[in-house]
Amino acid sequence: MKAIRKWFRTIPPFLVTAILFQGCVVYDLKNPVTLEQASQEKKKAKIKTNTNQTSIYNYISFENGQFYGVKTKSGELARVPLNKNDITEILVQNKSASTWATIAVIAVPVIAITIFALTYDPAINVGGLIGKAY
Repeated sequence: MKAIRKWFRTIPPFLVTAILFQGCVVYDLKNPVTLEQASQEKKKAKIKTNTNQTSIYNYISFENGQFYGVKTKSGELARVPLNKNDITEILVQNKSASTWATIAVIAVPVIAITIFALTYDPAINVGGLIGKAY
């Protein structure tokens, strides 16, 4: 019984990890877009600049002839002006890949834990011979 209790203590870290990875975002690396396309798509965007800085925005907007990156700061939306000349690459979120990645990150540990729980036999002494000198 103690072995089962000890084994069940390892489950919460797996579940916490799965929950944390639910917010993962996959960007479309094969198809970089322009600012115009990103502003029309209204998806999460990752922008790389000439100085190798990366910024992530909730979406890109176009207002009054200026592009803005919109991000959440302290619970409120903040608009950051973007300069076309400083941007080297714009990647937008690939929603289908993000969904599949989230499903995989949650499903794989759950399936592994289920298989281990169904095949667990407390009578087997794993590591019983480890550390014994002959």
